[in-house]
Amino acid sequence: MDLIKVDLDKCVKCGICIEVCPSCILEMGDAGPVCKWERGCMACGHCVAVCPTAALDNNRCLLEKQAEISMPVLHPEKAYNFLRMRRSVRNFLPRTVEKEKIIKLLDAARYAPTAGNSQGLYYIVLSDPEAIKKVADLTAEWMQLEIDADSPHSRYFANILRTYRERNIDIIARQTPHLIIACARKLNLTGLSNCDQAWAYAGLYAPTLGLGTTIAGFIQTCGHAGYQPMLDFLGVSKKHQIVGALMVGYQKYKYHRLVERQHLKVEFR
Repeated sequence: MDLIKVDLDKCVKCGICIEVCPSCILEMGDAGPVCKWERGCMACGHCVAVCPTAALDNNRCLLEKQAEISMPVLHPEKAYNFLRMRRSVRNFLPRTVEKEKIIKLLDAARYAPTAGNSQGLYYIVLSDPEAIKKVADLTAEWMQLEIDADSPHSRYFANILRTYRERNIDIIARQTPHLIIACARKLNLTGLSNCDQAWAYAGLYAPTLGLGTTIAGFIQTCGHAGYQPMLDFLGVSKKHQIVGALMVGYQKYKYHRLVERQHLKVEFR
């Protein structure tokens, strides 16, 4: 099957699909756009989505599966405040989140941009408190090894472990009811950045489901370091790596104000 199909009765040869193709594999032929290198297609769907007459189809991102954009772009101030409303939630109700909501959250995250449309993330959702505690303990063990090795982060990790072990405060997993571990193939060189984008989408979408999220930074850093006991416990294969960790739960407290940030630092040249 040819990658590109063009409805000649609809195509007006405007060339927009050619201009927006990130792989530059389309050219204008006598009968409309043609693909010069099918293997170069990253299946981003731009060519199909941008066509003003719905004349073009791509067998890797079918026109029939693309929904029409019906809602207007958000008003700038409303969108600005929506972004500012996002909080990193570290206090959760002792309540299990319905599986359907977690699926919705991760489904929204899969639409986050990824380098070269590589996507490639898969998730492990932990809901057992003992399993989450084990992950936190393994992270603490890794921190101790970093301290013993006099790593550049030794002093910081020592403070974290004093809080976790001596004060018995779960500063690592925050008693989250759910911990989501994101993995990607080691051959996917953009797995880390892809996960960062996915977590951003999840964090923005979560409040619409009544949920709060925050990146489990200590667990995520331990995963990035490839701590083998953590990989073994989670059953991560040798071909994969941990690229992210996210806490998810029902938010215990409601925030009433928009927090200010450092002033904008920008230089135009």
